[in-house]
Amino acid sequence: MTELVDPVGGLSPEAVRYLPGARRHCAGVLADLRAGLTCVWLFPDAEVESERADRAVEEVVHGLDDVVDVPGKETGPRPAPVAAPPEPRVPWEPPGGGGGSAAHHTGDHPEDVFDFDDGFGDWDPFGILGGGGLRASEGLPPAPAVDSRFPDGPDGPGTDVAARLARSLGLDGDLVTELVGDADGRAPVLVVRAWTEADPHGVSRLLRRFQAAVKEAGLRPSDRPRLLVASRLQDLEPDTTVLLDGTVSRAHWWWGVWNHLDTATVVAEAIPHAGSGQAHDRMTPTKLIRHALRRETVVQTAGPDLGLAVELARVWSGRTGELASALGECCPGDGTVGPGSQGRSTPGAAYAPLPENGLREAWSAGSVDSWEGQIRHSPRSGAGGSGGTELDKLVWQAQNRVLLPLIDDARVGFVELLPRIAVRGVTRLVDTYVRRSLRDANGSSADPASMELGELYDAAVHRDITLTDDQFGRLRTLRLARNKLAHRTPIADALLHDLLDALSGP
Repeated sequence: MTELVDPVGGLSPEAVRYLPGARRHCAGVLADLRAGLTCVWLFPDAEVESERADRAVEEVVHGLDDVVDVPGKETGPRPAPVAAPPEPRVPWEPPGGGGGSAAHHTGDHPEDVFDFDDGFGDWDPFGILGGGGLRASEGLPPAPAVDSRFPDGPDGPGTDVAARLARSLGLDGDLVTELVGDADGRAPVLVVRAWTEADPHGVSRLLRRFQAAVKEAGLRPSDRPRLLVASRLQDLEPDTTVLLDGTVSRAHWWWGVWNHLDTATVVAEAIPHAGSGQAHDRMTPTKLIRHALRRETVVQTAGPDLGLAVELARVWSGRTGELASALGECCPGDGTVGPGSQGRSTPGAAYAPLPENGLREAWSAGSVDSWEGQIRHSPRSGAGGSGGTELDKLVWQAQNRVLLPLIDDARVGFVELLPRIAVRGVTRLVDTYVRRSLRDANGSSADPASMELGELYDAAVHRDITLTDDQFGRLRTLRLARNKLAHRTPIADALLHDLLDALSGP
């Protein structure tokens, strides 16, 4: 396994560094930052919780020259350790002196016997001896004063994000005013991961003030300081993205990032190649086709839900009849539909750069995304998780993609036999069986290569072509499978078994 799949069988946080969809998306954010635009980058909850969002931010930051991160991700300063109260100490007296306790003479306190004046007195910097250390009333340095700008520590999340950024930049005054008006012309990118902040209003306020100040200053794009705010929906005020000024700011949504190639790459890592690790397992055309069909079915079923793709690849055996139960195992729950998963989207919503309002709750929950020009609802939300027409459609799409080109290649193989097996010649065969709509406009016969499987089968039934029993059986299976796919019906396991034999035969 590479970095795409983690050891426990899930999608790795490192996947965003390697998958082409994520790399393309990150490159778009980086290009806008380099062009002098402040960027708000919105992620679904699952991408943040899995740390993939952090990896994506790191990828973008790696391509920038001057970056300042908001300091501090802890909940506040750690409390100072509390020292135990000192034990009472018995005064020392010379041996044999008056008033000495019996303990001094019986050895209960042997340290007193060897006590002598070494010139250091009772110096005890570490408090080991207890009584010799400094007490609060005897000269402990006063506690440092609390800076009013940093009520829970200078790096605490409750402190205003602008104040912490100003502290990182060494600015004494207001962050926005001083940074935008900096005579030295420094133009850093200030990175705020809003999901680590305690105050969504503070982040949104900083964003509004920052873009307004940059626009008012009239700075050239190359001279502008910029913000990169990475966030979930709940980490910002609701109208934050609506109020962005397109001349100095840009919003990027983690929407439509993944495509077929991304899911197929993850599934290829999750499903070992047919026969791998078994020297006795000889490769056959049937095994290779089954392997390709298994992978594509997982890809189509999971769609943009790459985590589900990894899990389904591990659980499903490859038999069509067992797909629904395997999917149910990967999608535990009561089968209820997740937020927004049954809502209708407007035409063209899959091609928009962001989810429309009616889909945003479901998008944030990770149950809907744009994938290959379609609005795809994850089976985890209940859509297609228990079989039915939706799952049949996905299986059909996978079979259509893998099997249809192979079926057509087999059809061409029969067409190439026509000069030898046509009883009354190829021209008359074509004139008899090829549909008139496919003939040339000048009335001449159509090309023999245009004969469909159904027309070849009819010719075989009427004995106008001569086939062996095995050839006739293969042609019948190919025709039946082709008709199933043409009518958007998935091929069941029994017919699929015969089809694979027909496709791998001579």
